[in-house]
Amino acid sequence: MSFFLLLYSRKRKIEMNAVGTPNIELFDIDSGNVNIRGTVGYVEQNGFLLCKRGSISLMMDERMYNVCAGDLYIYPAFTHTQIKSFSDDLQGVAGKADFDFVLSSLDSIADTQSHIYIRFHPLVSLTADQYRRIEEIIECVRGRKDLCTRLSKQVVSALVQAFCYEVIDAYIANTPVRTIKQTRKDKVFQNFLVALYNNFRIRRDVRYYAEQQNLTPRYFTTLIHEVSGKPPSHWISMFVIIEAKRQLSNPNISIKEVAHRLNFSEQTFFGRYFRLYAGCSPSEYRSCLLANE
Repeated sequence: MSFFLLLYSRKRKIEMNAVGTPNIELFDIDSGNVNIRGTVGYVEQNGFLLCKRGSISLMMDERMYNVCAGDLYIYPAFTHTQIKSFSDDLQGVAGKADFDFVLSSLDSIADTQSHIYIRFHPLVSLTADQYRRIEEIIECVRGRKDLCTRLSKQVVSALVQAFCYEVIDAYIANTPVRTIKQTRKDKVFQNFLVALYNNFRIRRDVRYYAEQQNLTPRYFTTLIHEVSGKPPSHWISMFVIIEAKRQLSNPNISIKEVAHRLNFSEQTFFGRYFRLYAGCSPSEYRSCLLANE
């Protein structure tokens, strides 16, 4: 189930199909149309949630975030999200937005892999000016989307780009992205997360990730533990289990197929791995999800 189906409301969709032009979809949300608690949603595209009033509690990849009025919640693609609770006076705007073309600029500004960083630091409290600018652009996009003037498509395209830049600019200003690059250890950890993000479905051995940076597994493990407080095996298993849970949330995918997609040679090996790190079997986890729907 798409996370945006959990936030289903009066959807206003703007799609720009020109090369290099971002897409955006906007959803008004309030307590009357956010009516599915606990259901697992899956986000296949970058997105955002701007909270105007009240609050909503979300769990993304097993981390809890309380989004309050004036907060901006940014989530990267391929994340696993649940709505845990929300206030009666909740009002906001959620949407899918193609931030990738801006995030590549953030990488050069902060010299870090922002896609990974945002995954672990998605919540930003906006200043009054930041909130006003972002809200104004949203309303401008809505006001122009149904117009059929000669340059209306180009105008909406420019507004969508401006929106994406404003969101990422607020993120840069309000989060310590630049502090990631401080020492060699920090860079090793950052490179590890990037390599892990790209390869965790097929490689679960620490040696592989150590060799990517020309380090011995022992020294690599020491560096990762010093920076993050966890060994690389923890991060590897976390990525694998999060992806396994995401796929198990789709009842149309068999457990055997999930095991195959995550490069387990046998379903039994996958079952043992899942139980070790998740505390239950894949079938028990799926049954629990279905019981809560």
